Amino acid sequence: MSEFELCIVKVASFCNINCSYCYMFNASDRTFERVPRFMSEQTSLQLLDRITEYLGSSDSKRFHVTLHGGEPSLWPKPNFRRFLGRIRELNRTGYRLSVSMQTNGFRYDPALFEILAEHNVTVGVSLDGPREYNDRRRVTHRGTGSYDRIMANVEKILRSPSAEVLQGFLAVADPSIAPAAFVDWVGSLPITKLDLLWPMDFSYVRPPWRDGAEAEYRASPTYGRWFADVFDAWMAKDDPDIYIRHFFDCIEYYMGSSRHIESIVNDCVPMFVVNTDGQYEYHDYFRPHADGVCRTSANLSETPIAVLHDDPLFRELLALAGHLPPECRGCDVAAICGGGFLPGRTGGPADMPRSVLCHDQGHFFAHVRNWLERRGIALAAGRAVSAAHTQRPLIFGHDPSDVRPAA
Repeated sequence: MSEFELCIVKVASFCNINCSYCYMFNASDRTFERVPRFMSEQTSLQLLDRITEYLGSSDSKRFHVTLHGGEPSLWPKPNFRRFLGRIRELNRTGYRLSVSMQTNGFRYDPALFEILAEHNVTVGVSLDGPREYNDRRRVTHRGTGSYDRIMANVEKILRSPSAEVLQGFLAVADPSIAPAAFVDWVGSLPITKLDLLWPMDFSYVRPPWRDGAEAEYRASPTYGRWFADVFDAWMAKDDPDIYIRHFFDCIEYYMGSSRHIESIVNDCVPMFVVNTDGQYEYHDYFRPHADGVCRTSANLSETPIAVLHDDPLFRELLALAGHLPPECRGCDVAAICGGGFLPGRTGGPADMPRSVLCHDQGHFFAHVRNWLERRGIALAAGRAVSAAHTQRPLIFGHDPSDVRPAA
């Protein structure tokens, strides 16, 4: 079984914008109503104690922390200073702890970004396409668009002494955007690095097809075709400065790399979540489909991280390669798909069935493979789902094989 490599830390349980598809606040889970608005300084430092305790028997001493929420930039600056200062102290004793933050970019506090830069924290900004598309979904609590303010804040960051913290953008797929226009938009960003995500809001509770229309959807999968068309537009653009990481990861995998983010292969999910109250939780991938489904009975104050290995669901996630759905065996993209992106495998009649986005992901992965084969690019032979992996978090600049520890 693999070990935990990273954790997502919910330092704030509320947000300053109101994205329509948000799995934290606008889906089935209402945990945010029952936990503190902020993680306390004491709880955050207790997390670091638990991490160092967990790494006690590890040779690498590496671990990654992603500050998340809600909106993490709302966490009080004194908490940032104490938390990151403690990480600096630990790294001076031989640990290799790294930190990233995923933000909506709606709030810019120069003093906060100075703190982040001082401690080598990398930052990703969530933004869902060109203005008219982003502003349909990523809106303020008054229902107005967020794009212009976010981009103005991005420009402020890039003109500041803290510019190096900003590493790239994260966008959720939106098939209403013309593929070529989407690639042009990525190329127009001040940093042309993007993580493109499959949607998290589909499951067996809410499939992407109309009732009774799965066969029709299989013949023309909306998201799979869009991903394939964006891939083709990206290739046609032929601009090496435009980096869409999901596409790079797929190409690298087919050519033999074992490094990947969790949207492909699905051999292991080596992470846990800690909410503002110190409670351990399962990955946010489970959150959209039922209230409280991410919660465990374990808390930082009482439970070492190592005990999570005894939890049945964590054990399954840490050894996900051994749980390939029976219906996936024999599929020609099973090795790169591994049953599909995890959110779509929830709410089914069986434990971790194949993803409800199977038709989409199968279409896209086969498209990338066929594109490479048509151009005579040698693919790695005999690829199979395996627990051997090097997984990367969804923040640029923190590949565990080339980690930049927090200062």
